[in-house]
Amino acid sequence: MSDKIKDVLSWRSLLVIAVIYLVIVRILRYHNLRRINQRYGQFTANANSLDYKSAHEIMKLGLLYEFPFMWGFGTQWALVKSYGIANGTKLLVQTRQLTDEKTVGKRAEDTGVFLGEILVMGVDSERGMRALAKMNWLHRRYGAKITNGDLIHTLALFILESQRWIDAYEWRKLTDLEKVASFVYWKEIGNRMGIKNIPDTLDELKTWTVAYEKDHMFYTDDNKACVDATVNLFLRKTPQFLHGAVRTATAAFLEPYARPSLGVQDPPYWVEQFVHISFRIRAFLVRHTFLPRIESPFRTVQGSDGRLHRRQYLFEPWYVQETWRSRLSSILGLSSGPHPGPKFKSDGFLPEELGPLKYEHVANKAVALEVEQLNEYCLRGGAAGTGCPFAFHG
Repeated sequence: MSDKIKDVLSWRSLLVIAVIYLVIVRILRYHNLRRINQRYGQFTANANSLDYKSAHEIMKLGLLYEFPFMWGFGTQWALVKSYGIANGTKLLVQTRQLTDEKTVGKRAEDTGVFLGEILVMGVDSERGMRALAKMNWLHRRYGAKITNGDLIHTLALFILESQRWIDAYEWRKLTDLEKVASFVYWKEIGNRMGIKNIPDTLDELKTWTVAYEKDHMFYTDDNKACVDATVNLFLRKTPQFLHGAVRTATAAFLEPYARPSLGVQDPPYWVEQFVHISFRIRAFLVRHTFLPRIESPFRTVQGSDGRLHRRQYLFEPWYVQETWRSRLSSILGLSSGPHPGPKFKSDGFLPEELGPLKYEHVANKAVALEVEQLNEYCLRGGAAGTGCPFAFHG
């Protein structure tokens, strides 16, 4: 057989393999959506009748397997957008947990861990209840400085911003059932945080959010300080010569109406288009060339002592276990970033220890008591069983 014929057959074989692969991707790409429709199709006609446990299962499929990147990305920018509410940023600047470069990294990592324990493990799990109880304890320390309206607004942004980003830039849009499931589960979280008067439906929440932002979203220097501190954190792993370009690009991640209250200037038109096209290209590639995810990206490992270790981090390796590779990298200077070690609690974490280091252990008894109360609340069926948020917050 001539070399020319062999080359033709080789190219044909590669083409056949590529076509088979793309067909498999197309068949499997919607597997999780079909699972949702098969299991929870009875709620399609009336999504608002979802119970929070079913809502959690629906939400987890999207969060962990369908859109983990864009969900996380949207949640990060939901937090930035929340800095347009002056009352909240005033407190953040006063506590310096966000604006001090020594603490901002841990605060960001802890936020991710809190969300992982509550959203992935679930509010009815022991770990989820311990994390939620510690978060409630931290919030209560500031009393009336955190208003009920501010809490609803932040809750709304966690729901609405991730949905907005997924619908705009993921490989498929969320279904109405998935959107309502996210709302139902987040509302249950809000109930367990003691937040009052949360709107009853997703549409009502959207209307409430627009009205609240109209009255409470305006510029202050504290707003800009919080935005700058967050963007500086994002830039830590970016080469210095790219900082200006990245700062300009980040403005495109915020809606035009929100920029003035955050002290953010409108980016050039071409930058917005570049961001839009880049995300759309990603969506096309994911939809047509990526197989569905079979492993959750949000994973923690529990040691024999019960402490939990993270496998991934964004800015600083808090709670990441030391390995021979990380030690070697640190010794040889193979990476300019921080390395896992005692400074970053490489021995792991317990949910009740999350938050500022000065509050690592002082809340243990209070958290244990609240976990008991949360468990009783869970056994009564959550908000659906009690008819109102639990009443042990004071």
